Amino acid sequence: MRNLLAGYYTSILGSQMTPVALAFAVLASGHGVSGLGLVLGASRLPTVGFILLGGVLADRVSRRTLLLATDVMRGAGQATLAVWIFTGHVPLAALMIFASIDGLGSAFFRPALGGIIPSLNEPAALQRANALIGFGRSLGSLVGPATGGVLVAAFSPGVVFAVDAVSYLVSALFLLGVPRVAAAPRTGSGGVLADLREGWAEFSSRRWLWSLVAQSALFHLLVLPAYMVLGPQLAADGLGGPRGWGFILGGFGAGALLAGLVMARVTQRHPLRTAVLANLGFVPALLLLALSAPLPAVILGAFAAGAGMGTYVTLWETSLQANVPREVLSRVVAYDWFGSLVTLPLGFVVVGFAAPAVGAVPMLLLGAAVVATTSAAALALPDVRRLTSGPVHEERPV
Repeated sequence: MRNLLAGYYTSILGSQMTPVALAFAVLASGHGVSGLGLVLGASRLPTVGFILLGGVLADRVSRRTLLLATDVMRGAGQATLAVWIFTGHVPLAALMIFASIDGLGSAFFRPALGGIIPSLNEPAALQRANALIGFGRSLGSLVGPATGGVLVAAFSPGVVFAVDAVSYLVSALFLLGVPRVAAAPRTGSGGVLADLREGWAEFSSRRWLWSLVAQSALFHLLVLPAYMVLGPQLAADGLGGPRGWGFILGGFGAGALLAGLVMARVTQRHPLRTAVLANLGFVPALLLLALSAPLPAVILGAFAAGAGMGTYVTLWETSLQANVPREVLSRVVAYDWFGSLVTLPLGFVVVGFAAPAVGAVPMLLLGAAVVATTSAAALALPDVRRLTSGPVHEERPV
């Protein structure tokens, strides 16, 4: 587990620098929020398109091998983009292509990561393991954006993409130390369609699972795109430009970091109830941004959103790993990611093109309303309120 954590911590630090670099590379090229929406949409479209295949592969072949391959692929893509930025102007279409390469890697990385954690930990240690993964993600969210903003302001976005490329390759070296036997999953005997049907049966049979994935789909359609597309433009208009946006994202990371520390120590008997309540932290984050609050207040709102997201992700992943059989876990994780992210590319594009006509404030207020109403609907379900962190299903003999 130590090598997995070291590799993940390294790569996530580089990855969390790139949103600032990507946003201001697009804006500096004169493409505006519509161009940023297209680039961010392009980064998520391959994830949605290929993540189900990624789940099937992660339940059939070595999850360790998939993690290694995706790190190498994404590192090569970011290195190429960095060289292009250093040597000349990068057109919008090229930025979209490189963003899609990174998204394609995520389609195979996420199911493999979700499936390998139970193989490396005892059942009682699952929440702590997920909290440590979340801690790394949160540490990257805290340090990465602020560092990325400083590097973009002092040098150029190319420096950030070069650092990200190195972080992926260092991560691959750490992953070589992950035990092969621990990372080896069940090998399926049926075809891809049969594997997908089996994963769907496990996914659709749990109301708590598909109902919260539906909530997440609305979140990624109307909430996260509004925050990530409109935030950089509002920062450029009066919140300190790239440095200000970097510090806002850093505040988000600080909140998620605190949540990770708490979740590593405090076990939740009803994890989903706590997760949904915690995610209401996005409401003040969106409202403060919409109301043109001073930068410290916007950072504080981002802190609340990060704490909520950090809590939600840790408890959600623990709930999956504790209630889904391991031999189908990567496929269920893939259906989770697919259902959650299928709306995200559209959301980025819609927000990018609608904001000039509708205005940033109405779209941010709509996002806050979506978070509040869908959270209330989720908590009305007994399955969500009462689910416990029960025993992990053991793998069936092959």
